[in-house]
Amino acid sequence: MGVYSNSKLKTFEQCKFKYKLRYIDKIIPEIEKSIEAHLGTCVHLALEWLYSTIQETGNAPELDDVITTYSKAWVKEYSDSIIITKKWMSAADYFNKGIKYLIDYYESNKPFQDNTIALEKEILVDLSDEHQLRGFIDRLVYDKEKDEYEIHDYKTSETAP
Repeated sequence: MGVYSNSKLKTFEQCKFKYKLRYIDKIIPEIEKSIEAHLGTCVHLALEWLYSTIQETGNAPELDDVITTYSKAWVKEYSDSIIITKKWMSAADYFNKGIKYLIDYYESNKPFQDNTIALEKEILVDLSDEHQLRGFIDRLVYDKEKDEYEIHDYKTSETAP
């Protein structure tokens, strides 16, 4: 059965040869990660930690603890092989952007009483008998007042999709 994801489909749209190399021939590029991807991963990890802590304890951690979690993820996953394409920016600039994103997010969403029911939830949608679409929901929330489920997808890019 063919399982497709948003990243696979975007790669195919960008360049069919790149798709072939990456997903059919399984050739891993030498440069695997950009600084933007690193930033997004670290912010995602910090937010996942925030909400998993709330689920486990019933209490929101302090903002400083969220930033500490982000900082530890940044250091653990950072390497000199990460590409910075915007030469006028440094890794520290990107690191500080992540802190700003987390402060803004924390301040606009506290006290975090939104009934999160799942984090990093995998979803599979059958497209046919032979094909599925695979994705991950960053955070699934049930809004009791509206009797609705909400899918939250964190973005750290400067342009909204």
